[in-house]
Amino acid sequence: MHLESALALDGAGAVRFSAFNGAVSRLRAAAGIVRRNMARAGQFGLAGFILALAACSGASEPAVEADPAPDAMDTISPEALPDMPEDPEVPIESTEADPAPTDEPEVTVVAAETEPTPEPSPMPVSEEQPAPVSSTAFGFEQAAEAARDLSKETFQEPATIPQAAANLNYDTYRRIQTTESAMAWGRDGEETRVLFDPRGYLFTHNVKINIVEDGEVKARPYSAEDFNFFDLPLPDEARENLGFSGFRLLAPINRSGKFDEVVSFKGASFFRALGAGNVFGASARGLSIGTASPDGEEFPFFREFWLVKPQPGDRSVRVYALMDSASVTGAFAFDITPGPMTRMDVDAVFFPRRELRTVGVAPVTSMYFFSPQDSRKQTGDYRPAVHDSEGLAIRMHNGEWVWRPLSNPQTLQVSVLAGQSPRGFGLMQRRRGFDDYSDMEAGYEYRPNVWIEPKGDWGAGQLTLVEIPTANEYNDNIVTFWRPREPWQVGEPERLSYSMTWSMTPPEISSVVAVAETRAGRSPGSEGRRYMFAIDYGTGVPASFLDGAEPFVTASQGRVLNPHLVRHRETGRTRLTFEFDPQGANVTEFRALVTKAGRPVTETWLYRWRPE
Repeated sequence: MHLESALALDGAGAVRFSAFNGAVSRLRAAAGIVRRNMARAGQFGLAGFILALAACSGASEPAVEADPAPDAMDTISPEALPDMPEDPEVPIESTEADPAPTDEPEVTVVAAETEPTPEPSPMPVSEEQPAPVSSTAFGFEQAAEAARDLSKETFQEPATIPQAAANLNYDTYRRIQTTESAMAWGRDGEETRVLFDPRGYLFTHNVKINIVEDGEVKARPYSAEDFNFFDLPLPDEARENLGFSGFRLLAPINRSGKFDEVVSFKGASFFRALGAGNVFGASARGLSIGTASPDGEEFPFFREFWLVKPQPGDRSVRVYALMDSASVTGAFAFDITPGPMTRMDVDAVFFPRRELRTVGVAPVTSMYFFSPQDSRKQTGDYRPAVHDSEGLAIRMHNGEWVWRPLSNPQTLQVSVLAGQSPRGFGLMQRRRGFDDYSDMEAGYEYRPNVWIEPKGDWGAGQLTLVEIPTANEYNDNIVTFWRPREPWQVGEPERLSYSMTWSMTPPEISSVVAVAETRAGRSPGSEGRRYMFAIDYGTGVPASFLDGAEPFVTASQGRVLNPHLVRHRETGRTRLTFEFDPQGANVTEFRALVTKAGRPVTETWLYRWRPE
């Protein structure tokens, strides 16, 4: 999704981000469909809601001075090759039914059950008091106690915000500016700063803010003086009762002394972060419930935050959060370390109010519109690719590395890619050249990778990928998460921990060669009956490394023809090509990798093909 930014060069030749009218007009067009997307969220859950979140977040202006990220595999030696697992973990992709004559979206579900869920709803107005907590030595256990106590109460539907604030549109809401006096800290030489965001427009949740200093909790009340409303049509009463919608953390991650926006918590349980050189793209959530359910999705929301003021010299910031919804409450501890790779260590505990079968743990969402990896081509667009993320990377429980290119399907797709807790997974943006996208406004080459690493064994479950059809680039249509196998039960807390890395460069380097690019299309000379696939692997691998290597390509239906491995002399990349004869297949799952002496030397490539 677009930011209100475009690339520009300053006098010294450094790349900066500045306001650009073209980007603004595109965002205004996007804002025009936000409300339609919110209605669509009742069907597809997340697409419209995240659009509003992204469009209205505070603009970040990083000084992007880093070179484009190198390929995931810079160098590799034969000694670094892993043994082929004796029992390789085979990702299981779901299959799809033919379109049914119904108004409901086609949902491809693997061992999933649906839950009726409400649409996101606003938070109570600001006179509600914060959850009772100890005034000293506040920590995660105190936040968890607040969540446990809240789960025993009947869920209260949030109240609405002043109508005048709800009537603000995209342009008018963006005009509200945070004043310098509203900083939680940052005036005394701290390494970070915190700014608050007001409610308004589509952001109706009233968020309580507390500051924890030396173990003591102090409520940070909302004040209209924290914001400059200019001449907006907001009565004084509305301004005085807006309340907070979230906050932003700033730190100098691109240039010393320049505080860039690094993390934003705003809207339901959504949050986003940046590494050096990034602009906002993919998002994360505290928890998902009922994602891809035809009955819609429930959106838990953060209702209270405790921001721990860092000690002098601290480079990390700890944030505690209280989450609420009709079905579950939860508490979070976020340890945020801004930097070239911004890291977030997350501890969470959940208290179900009812049995939950379709929760999504550590959900990450993004946008994929089109690219050369699609067999069904996008026509009428001058750009070669449009996406915030291009693939799902997985390090399986047994150590196998997997790459699954994303798609913009014609019908809703749900894929299960692992049955055991993975060592890591995330949505990646691997292509980092301007020519890969040719969009001077969007800056897709600067969108962050988001990598999740579970801490401990999450047990049995399903690593799930949801791909939602979209007709444009303004909808987030991709989500991946871990779904536990066992339902969550009332009275049984669920604890888990994981880390998140947001970055331009690959957050983790595998010991095998990564897939750099996928291309798909009709096979020349086949009169349209066959398809051709080309898988390019990363540069930096010695030519002798792949001598004697063998390609393996399988298809669940149809026939694979002429698999061939060749090295390109100019680019240094190695390419695996093959043809495919569908033989009447309606859907086919491909699996490809390159081995040497019986051991894998590349990632396992997965791809779902459907007729155009």
